[in-house]
Amino acid sequence: MKVAFAHYIKPDDISGVTTWLLTLAKRLQSDGISVAIHFAHSPGEDCKDTSQTRELLALGIHLSWAAYKPSLNEDVAQILQFLNQWQPDIFLPQCIPAHYVAAAQAGVHGLPWVLTLHSDDPDYWAAVRSLGTDRYGGTIVSVSQHIQNKLINDGNHQPSSVIPYGVIIPAVSAPSSSDHFRVVFCGRIWEHQKRASLVIQTLIRACQANASIRATMIGEGYSRPSCQQQVDAAGLSEAITFTGPLNPSQVQAHLEASQAILLMSDFEGLPVALLEAMAFGMVPVARDIPSGIPELVIHERTGIIVSDDPDEAAQALLRLAGDRALWLRCSAAARALICDRYSQETSYGKWRLLLEELVQRHAASSSSPYPMDPTRIITSRYLDPLLLVNYQKKSVYRTRIQHFLRTAVAQAKHRIKRLLTRTP
Repeated sequence: MKVAFAHYIKPDDISGVTTWLLTLAKRLQSDGISVAIHFAHSPGEDCKDTSQTRELLALGIHLSWAAYKPSLNEDVAQILQFLNQWQPDIFLPQCIPAHYVAAAQAGVHGLPWVLTLHSDDPDYWAAVRSLGTDRYGGTIVSVSQHIQNKLINDGNHQPSSVIPYGVIIPAVSAPSSSDHFRVVFCGRIWEHQKRASLVIQTLIRACQANASIRATMIGEGYSRPSCQQQVDAAGLSEAITFTGPLNPSQVQAHLEASQAILLMSDFEGLPVALLEAMAFGMVPVARDIPSGIPELVIHERTGIIVSDDPDEAAQALLRLAGDRALWLRCSAAARALICDRYSQETSYGKWRLLLEELVQRHAASSSSPYPMDPTRIITSRYLDPLLLVNYQKKSVYRTRIQHFLRTAVAQAKHRIKRLLTRTP
């Protein structure tokens, strides 16, 4: 069996999708399955020589790289050329619209492929609406039961299944006591999805109320300068620190030494950072959102559920820092849940079974899909407009303005909500 992936690449990327993909690819290769990964990257960015790519090449995984092109059709053509050259038995495209369109084009020719829904992001649902039909021959995998339920409720009848992420269960647990109660945020530091403004306000209020609390923001993003300015203005630069992007082993070291993880997102799928943290026995304080969180965080049993109010979230952190019995109970239950349901072994077993079934089904029913004509591409009139947004011309200045406005609007909405809900 030959398995091909397509994904984006950025230096020191610690996103949940990247972590999952690289783990699955390495495990497949170690089991004697030939693996190839096609990486898309920004023009002018050199991502060929990184610790991640060196490790993949050392394992014998075939890698190819291509810079994003100005048009969707050009990007799709690059993927189809990669598939023609390597000729996999199954294709797993990730995250990038061109990857999905190329997969659908290949599916028309008979190549089995999997559309993995990693979160409740509208882009994934745009891909389902445009390409998740029998016409294009794909199979859908949801990483959480919530996403699967939404898929069913929306009337999608394409074959689908639920395969949650899995993580390595560490031999050690988070320390139950230390000089400081350490809280971690791990992910993209931006307003879209992750709501960085709510995260930083929560951490500031918790640290102001309890001098023993220390917080670490792991990651990078356009909201980081604003978050750092707020921390500096509050005089908390020693209590709240920013690491920038870290490699997986560095992230693991921070998790191993911490007691709680904070998540205030608008939507998720099944947050890998939360899984990794809970595997150590870290206790999550997570916003009450439907996607992924209810499957992991049971209020006051495996963690604390909060609203989007930073005051409430800060109080949850203060409770955990001040109530050792509560923290111990939640810590043990969080670790046990991950051990029972979200181990890397369990997830890999389900993926391996699915891939083998799809390849065997294809081998019994059709001939080789190769070669595919890279110039015959699904016309854009069949695609949801969300899949074409990245191909609209944008200046760097315009992008920065959009990031600023997105943050400002989100913060304004939160202030208005607080004013409307404030009791006299």
